[in-house]
Amino acid sequence: MPVPGPRPVVWAPRARIIEVLVPYDPYEEPEHMPLRLVGAGEPGYWGADRVLGHGTDYGYSVDGGPLLPDPRSVWLPQGIHGPTRVFDPAFEWTDGAWSPPDLSTGVLMHVDVETFTPEGTLDAAAALLPRVAELGLHGVELAPVAAFDPALGPARGVRLYSVHEPYGGPRALQRFVDAAHAAGLAVVLDIPYRWAVADELGLEAYGPYVMGGAGRVRAPRTDVGDAGEHALQAMRPRTGQVPLDRPRTGPIQLRTGQVPSIGTRAGKVPSAPTVRTDFVGDRINLDGSGSRGPRDFLADDARHWLREYHVDGLVLDVDALVDRSPTPFLSELADYVVGMGEQLDRRFSLLVDGPGRSDRLTTILLRILSGPGRPEDLQALQMLADLVHPAVRRATRQNGGRRNRVRAGASVVEDITRLPAAQLTAPWAGEESPATALLGVDDVDIRASVLATVLLAGNPLVLDTVHVPVVPRNENDQRLVRWARELVAIRLSVADELGLPLEIRSTADRSVIAVLRGSLAFVLNTGHGLAALRLGSLLRPAEAAGKKAPPAAAFRLAAAWEPGATRLVGDTLTVPPRMTAVLRAEG
Repeated sequence: MPVPGPRPVVWAPRARIIEVLVPYDPYEEPEHMPLRLVGAGEPGYWGADRVLGHGTDYGYSVDGGPLLPDPRSVWLPQGIHGPTRVFDPAFEWTDGAWSPPDLSTGVLMHVDVETFTPEGTLDAAAALLPRVAELGLHGVELAPVAAFDPALGPARGVRLYSVHEPYGGPRALQRFVDAAHAAGLAVVLDIPYRWAVADELGLEAYGPYVMGGAGRVRAPRTDVGDAGEHALQAMRPRTGQVPLDRPRTGPIQLRTGQVPSIGTRAGKVPSAPTVRTDFVGDRINLDGSGSRGPRDFLADDARHWLREYHVDGLVLDVDALVDRSPTPFLSELADYVVGMGEQLDRRFSLLVDGPGRSDRLTTILLRILSGPGRPEDLQALQMLADLVHPAVRRATRQNGGRRNRVRAGASVVEDITRLPAAQLTAPWAGEESPATALLGVDDVDIRASVLATVLLAGNPLVLDTVHVPVVPRNENDQRLVRWARELVAIRLSVADELGLPLEIRSTADRSVIAVLRGSLAFVLNTGHGLAALRLGSLLRPAEAAGKKAPPAAAFRLAAAWEPGATRLVGDTLTVPPRMTAVLRAEG
């Protein structure tokens, strides 16, 4: 039986007694259903001997304490401190023939449910998916949808398995993903691990979910706070409740083999994403005492989104998942997802992100476009081009048996680029984010240049609705949409070259930057005057490039933000200030 499911199962290694309180009614005494320990095979887990029907409200009482929601709550219609409601994931999916694209070089549109539409719901956002598909994109990246307290905000705690009720709840997310697949779009979900163990959630009452800043498991709190006090008082256990002396015979099976366990395997993912190990502050306990429970908690969460909601990938905040154990959790998670991909015959993607990762390119562009060119900016741009190539690792796992075959089941993408508005809704974003400054540049020409630079950079890209307005409101918005569609088409036409290294060049005064890769080149004029350039010198093949590098004479003008003012006559390319020209070599 998967967790979560209709049978209440909870990890609480510190508890002496756990009861399920059902149903929830503030004016009636709830039914009390003691849980029993699952067995030695699953230490610390408690389970019930009966299932609860779809729509049933319940909560847990730990050692006679007040009602607490299930840590794996899927449906929380009364808020994150109210009772859990059982959710039946059965849904009439229409995506049986869906095959997700390879997102290792894909282009996604960032969808923040609260701001994507005036209604701020998943159903309203789903209505705009055909417009996203018309841009030629590979899919959408969905900002965190996990339930949170609207009065406090998500940074004060999210229920990791749930879908925020004001967005439409869990059924609305299923409808959204099904509509996206019908439109030919993959769905990648951003998981807010950074907010998953906040104090307000009260997870310490169950077990050691939290690792403190000193690297030790944090002791449980004695006060769970006053959130949802009315519900807590109504569902407080009866005085003198006595636990069962011994569990009834027969173990409760947590898993039926549908999904491989995340525990140690003989075969492991050959390489794990690069992560920091110097994180300070509270974080999920992935390497301390009792860390097996939190690891299972996060692994089951990944299974939950991939299986029950058919999402095609997850965005991983690596700083929030850092650990110092011999087998890093990210490696286990990749192995787990590979196993799911093999079993479901689906291709999943894990996108690694976090502070200072996906915003690197836009940060450098802001400096370049905001003032005269500086040598350090060009050096940083070349260093970044070298750093993100290659950026994808194919996660595989060894299968037992005579042949010991190696099968690919997922891709781990370590370097992506986000446009500014897509950065600000990421869990780690703050007021000091460089995205804030770049969004303050209200210049359509600069936005067009940023869009061209990032779209042709090669690594996976997450667009925003500021630079690519899905619903254009004026002529400038319409121009940006047409420009984005043109650039995406060019990117797709050179998809087989996106893995080639980038070469950064500039004029002597550093006012013009040229970026070359294979048969594609784009020229950015960062100065304030018209630039006339000789392609023979700017785009000449490097000495070590070999015979495959196209000669400068082979390049033709493929796209320009200002076609009338951007011209290629003979060997001379003319580019207006703060604008970009895209060149493509023929033959």
